[in-house]
Amino acid sequence: MYKAILFDMDGVIIDSEPVRQMLEKQLFKKLGIDVTDQEHQSYVGTTSEGMWHGIKNNHEIPHSVEELVEMEQSNYLNHLEKHNDQHPMPGVIDLIKNLHENGMTLVVASSACMKNIEIVVKKFELEKYFTKLVSGEEVPKGKPAPDVFLEAAKRINMTPKECVVIEDAMNGVIAAKAAGMKCVGISSPHRVPQDLSKADLIITSPKEINFKKLQSI
Repeated sequence: MYKAILFDMDGVIIDSEPVRQMLEKQLFKKLGIDVTDQEHQSYVGTTSEGMWHGIKNNHEIPHSVEELVEMEQSNYLNHLEKHNDQHPMPGVIDLIKNLHENGMTLVVASSACMKNIEIVVKKFELEKYFTKLVSGEEVPKGKPAPDVFLEAAKRINMTPKECVVIEDAMNGVIAAKAAGMKCVGISSPHRVPQDLSKADLIITSPKEINFKKLQSI
């Protein structure tokens, strides 16, 4: 029996990807670099550090990775705090409540910075449902490395076999499987396609799963 569900955040709990991509493209323009959509999409699910390491290697940018990460995160956090154009993914709040009512241990395990995670959890009043919040900035390697999921399992005293990950990005699915965990991939028809073929179950919305269905994976 699975005892814990590890939720990615962006694209799973909050419909943030369109806004994040818009803000990142604005920053690319400000920096004077031409990042193709293909390159941009390859970083979905990774940490900010991972994205900017890759972009800095491919483009001439005088700023350090640390400075670029700070620019990106500052822009997004400012937007998140001042605007109400981002909402929970359809069905995810009901899913969280259903799993909690059935005694599952719930964790946010995201590539996002901790401040971002805390704002989202508070914004949607989810504090009482999640036992732990784990950020990619707290582990040595970001997704597709398994570090964030292994750290999440460690913090709740669970083995990987007791955990199921819910992800929406290829890098996240790869990380979950590398951690030795079952994985549900959410393939939204309204977003840029991600290769989720390594997931154990692929759905188009959190509405399609519940406690009973997750236990049958």
